[in-house]
Amino acid sequence: MNYSNFVILNYDLGIRGEYDNLYIFLDTNKAIDCGNSNCFFEYSFKGTDIEYEDKFKQLKEDLDKTITFSKSDRIYVIVHSIDGTPRGKFIVGQRKTPVWDGYAEKEVDDSLPF
Repeated sequence: MNYSNFVILNYDLGIRGEYDNLYIFLDTNKAIDCGNSNCFFEYSFKGTDIEYEDKFKQLKEDLDKTITFSKSDRIYVIVHSIDGTPRGKFIVGQRKTPVWDGYAEKEVDDSLPF
């Protein structure tokens, strides 16, 4: 099976985000729901055997045609090589401290001299 056109997309546009425009993009690409703010679809990338960074760039350019993103919006996508090897990246926004940070016990650094 050729996985090279498979895209997994996670979105967080906050409470004021342009969800209607995002949904137009997702519906146009026949995205399949994968839970809250997650979906999967096949995307028609331009070119053959293109690199991960080119795929991220094409998706970002296509989304930018439909959506005006705010500085707090986040879009994380996972794309695949022809053999199915995935790679993910934020194409809008960046990683932030997760809500679960601090719940687990962590090793104490006892290399301090006091």
